[in-house]
Amino acid sequence: MKLFGILLLSAFTLAGSFTGTAKEDKKKGANELGAFQGGVIYSLPRTGIRILAEVSQEKFFHGPYYEYASKYLGIKNASFSDGESWKITDLKLETFGTPDPAEVHKANGAIASMVSLSDEGVLLGINSPVKGDPTKNYTTDFTPTVEIPRELWSELSLHSFLEKKDSVKHSGDKVKSFEEKAAEAAQDIMKLRKRKAMLLAAKYDKLPPDGEAYKVVVDELNKIIANYESLFIGKTFSVMHKYVFEVVPDAKANKALVAFRFSAVAGILPESNVSGKPILLELDPNSDLTHAIEQKAVTALGETSTNGLFYRTPGTVVARLLNGSDVLAQTRLSMAQFGIVSPFPDGLLNGEYSIEIHPVTGAIKRIGN
Repeated sequence: MKLFGILLLSAFTLAGSFTGTAKEDKKKGANELGAFQGGVIYSLPRTGIRILAEVSQEKFFHGPYYEYASKYLGIKNASFSDGESWKITDLKLETFGTPDPAEVHKANGAIASMVSLSDEGVLLGINSPVKGDPTKNYTTDFTPTVEIPRELWSELSLHSFLEKKDSVKHSGDKVKSFEEKAAEAAQDIMKLRKRKAMLLAAKYDKLPPDGEAYKVVVDELNKIIANYESLFIGKTFSVMHKYVFEVVPDAKANKALVAFRFSAVAGILPESNVSGKPILLELDPNSDLTHAIEQKAVTALGETSTNGLFYRTPGTVVARLLNGSDVLAQTRLSMAQFGIVSPFPDGLLNGEYSIEIHPVTGAIKRIGN
């Protein structure tokens, strides 16, 4: 029995020594690992431009008393027709990364087991636990519209369309003319304006008890006055729309790219809809920077990567959105495809370094131990 216990203890000790050896093996660098058959396919990123556009849409309805606006209120040139208008109010440019079909490579040897890729197969890191964010898809709806109430003017004035006659004469009721209704509405506007002026001048014996109540009363008076004035000058209903467009430029064809189309009466339209005016994306590369990068990388470009691993040195561009000759937006961007591709130095790929790659430009973001 004592002999059996000694043998069992020896077995556990021996197993523990094997386990410790296995753990030590996992810490070996890439140059100490055994032969790795095959390789890992990956791509470098190219830089796309995302255009975020905000557009206002306005629908105008002329007032029913428009022809009396000048006569009773002194308002000149009141509109007599309905209309719709669109206007670009804000544009922003940002970049995103997407796989470059011209830069697909294969990581060979033991280092292939140490690469980190995005969900699109773009190289994100080497010997580094870095993970990419899930790809976010944007959807743009090209058929938005302003919601219009069923009744634009529920009442044309505070008064009825019928005017009572003398009941003693039993002569019935008289229907007021449209101009008479307009005159009554104009009188109501004048009375409301006078009440507002007296309230602001503190002419009333009883005033709202505090500042907040005073503000509420004034705001309500403004709403009532505006509602009555709309009988003469019309009503406008507006809404803001947001659109997203993505363009992935080619470094060799960077001029006059159609980002989207715009019409002042129909709004933002898809690139294929030629009824709108094209909004062009123009890219102006920094040729001096690109030339300097190429000069410094001449030696590296003549070399080959024994492990099949490459990175990018991005170039910079000035991106402009143009409506004809008018510049709508302008910013400076770093873009992968306007730079160069170089192999990683073999000295960085011995398993002693962790490397993180920028997911949008393909540049080396960080090198650590």
